[in-house]
Amino acid sequence: MPGDQDLWLPSRALAYIQAFFQQPLNPNLPAPPPKIAATRPSQRTILQHLSEKTFLAQTAPKSVADVPLPSFDPGVFDNEVIKEKLYPIIDPDDPSNVQEPEGDITEGTYLGTQIALTQAYSRIEQT
Repeated sequence: MPGDQDLWLPSRALAYIQAFFQQPLNPNLPAPPPKIAATRPSQRTILQHLSEKTFLAQTAPKSVADVPLPSFDPGVFDNEVIKEKLYPIIDPDDPSNVQEPEGDITEGTYLGTQIALTQAYSRIEQT
């Protein structure tokens, strides 16, 4: 019957795969040393977690100044540059009339300056 053949293939494939798991291990293979075998994680140790308070105490920095800042949000960067008057002002009626920026940054950190310059250079490269 045609319906019997459809059931035959999956059951044969399942039996073939199960045969691999039922074979005994080769006794000629080396066994791990007892020290390594004893330190193997079990299901219980893998699923064990620290409490949220302990985890955050280990990962969260003590101060905001301790957190590395890899980049700036582009919108925040634009707003700060405009607020500090570091963008040139272009006349919408006459684009050749450009007023030079008048702002000056007097304090900051080396890392912040480096990130700001990187952000500014990436903007220049995009244009």
